[in-house]
Amino acid sequence: MKTLIIIIAMIFVNQLTFTQWLSDGKEEEIWDVYCDEHRIQIDFDNQNTGWAVHWAKDSVFKTTNAGLNWTSYFINDTNGLSSIHFINSNTGWVAGKHGIIAKSTNGGITWIPQNSGVQSWLYTIYFYDVNTGMAVGSLDSNRVILRTTNSGSNWQILMRNNQSRLYSVYMQSGQIIHCVGASGTIIYSTNGGLNWINQLSGTGANLRDIVFSGTLGCAVGWNGVILTTTNNGTNWINRSFNTTNFYGVDFSGIDSGYVCGLGKMYKTVNGGVNWFQQTTPVPDTVNIKNVFCVNSQIVWAQPCYGNLIYTTNGGSPIGIQPISNEIPMDYALAQNYPNPFNPNTKIRIGISKYSFAQLTIYDITGRVLAILVNEDLKPGIYEVDWDASHRASGVYYYKLEAETYSETKRMVLLK
Repeated sequence: MKTLIIIIAMIFVNQLTFTQWLSDGKEEEIWDVYCDEHRIQIDFDNQNTGWAVHWAKDSVFKTTNAGLNWTSYFINDTNGLSSIHFINSNTGWVAGKHGIIAKSTNGGITWIPQNSGVQSWLYTIYFYDVNTGMAVGSLDSNRVILRTTNSGSNWQILMRNNQSRLYSVYMQSGQIIHCVGASGTIIYSTNGGLNWINQLSGTGANLRDIVFSGTLGCAVGWNGVILTTTNNGTNWINRSFNTTNFYGVDFSGIDSGYVCGLGKMYKTVNGGVNWFQQTTPVPDTVNIKNVFCVNSQIVWAQPCYGNLIYTTNGGSPIGIQPISNEIPMDYALAQNYPNPFNPNTKIRIGISKYSFAQLTIYDITGRVLAILVNEDLKPGIYEVDWDASHRASGVYYYKLEAETYSETKRMVLLK
């Protein structure tokens, strides 16, 4: 009997830890150049159409079939592309070494050079709409910020000085902009980049990427730095939990997001309060330099050596634990406990046969806040934790779906 229990436990452990990040397995020769500390980037318009660039390549790589195949499109006079951003399926820009900026209006097939006016290495280019965009970078560690309001026909040099270099820019609107860079730099503009305010990051580490999703902002960098804000950066909260050098961050919503670094991928389902390591096919010695959420389930990432990696179910399981080898007679969704709760609660589900199950959290308006379970589960009883420390008091709902079974229950967060 004891042996049987051990075997069942091993099955459950295997169920919870198997890789749900996969190698695209198609175009390893594209990325077969080590990228050291240089930035590389991937961007998707939808689940089928995406683009990628690599600092040591002279082409943009595009897929139109969800990564089954990648086609290269040559860009003249460069072998140092750091960033790519498409505002829609047709219109996009690349930026990189020696101040290169180029624009495509046919989905990346052909590219027209634009005059940036600088010879700097442009690390990131970002457009809020088809006209308004920013590019940031450095030349010999000097800060460079560029802006356009006419789709890149003209680029205005907003800053070119000897302050810390900038690695990433994110535009919440045409006026509200954040940049991060070396030595813990976070700067913020409310007038389209004409003036900048320094924000207190609380770290001296290099910050390599920043993203906003609704009211949530997240910046990541070296030495395990993960910072979050819910007030536009007036206060940044340190969420660091290890010393991994992080290079990329992206969120699919205010709850669900990913950070990546040296052989590591971590996921949060509570707005960055807690992070769980994902299992990927990337060796611990290889940096994962960029991550991009197509939606809450389809996520792509780009190691600096080897194949691109992706997941179609949000990655490895988060916070779900088997608590019994008893096989229920039917599917079941128990009332969360405690209830009311503050800020953590547990949700127990019963799975009667091997099937795909999804457990979703909703607010009172029916908006999806988090998907806690989204995977095939073996028969058994499971328990899932939800940390709502970043949520306001109020009524929330959770719903279990498996085969034809569907049930919704109500819970109350009381702070």
